Amino acid sequence: MPGNRVNNLTVIENRKLDTYILDDRRIWRVGRLSKGHIPELNLHSLTVSRHHGEFRNIDGEWFYIDRNGKNGTVYNGRHITAGIGGRIKPVMLNEGDILIFGGGETAVINSKTAWAYFSGRLFEGGWRCENTKDVSRLCFNCDGKSVNYEHPEMGTVVEGEEGRAIYMGSTTYLSGNIRLEI
Repeated sequence: MPGNRVNNLTVIENRKLDTYILDDRRIWRVGRLSKGHIPELNLHSLTVSRHHGEFRNIDGEWFYIDRNGKNGTVYNGRHITAGIGGRIKPVMLNEGDILIFGGGETAVINSKTAWAYFSGRLFEGGWRCENTKDVSRLCFNCDGKSVNYEHPEMGTVVEGEEGRAIYMGSTTYLSGNIRLEI
C-alpha cells in the first residue's frame, strides 16, 4: 500500500514523534511557547528560539524560512546562514529533506535538539516504535528488499514505496509496511 500524497513534517524531539500535516495551513511558525507567542510547531528544547523559523507555502511549494535563532537550524547537514546584509533566505523543501533545530552549526542530534523530516507521503497505520538500544546492526525489509546498516547514524531514514523507518539510536520509528530485524 503506497503512501498517500500529503505534505507533512515528522518531528522527533526528546524521543517523542509528531507528524504535522503542512497542507492544513499556509504558515507554520516554529519555536518555543512563551507568553503571547504560541507557535504551531511548539518545540520544547531550550536551544530552540521562541521565534526560530517558519514553514510557508508559496505558490504551492513549501519553504522553510529561518529567523536566525541563536542556536540555528541545520538543513540537510548544512547550517542555514543569513543572506547578504542579514537577509532571510527561504529554503525550498524537497522530498526527504532533514532539518535539525537548535543544534548550532553542526548536525547534532541529541536531547537538546529537534529533528524533522519533510515528505509528501504518509503511510497507513501511523507510527510504531522498536527498541534499538545497544544495537549495532539493523536490517530493514520493505518492498521485498532488504537494507542493512552496520553502526547506523542517528537520523538515518530508510524509505520505500510501502513504508518508512527512522533510526534515532535507542528507538527506531516505523510507519507503513516496513519491518526491522535486529
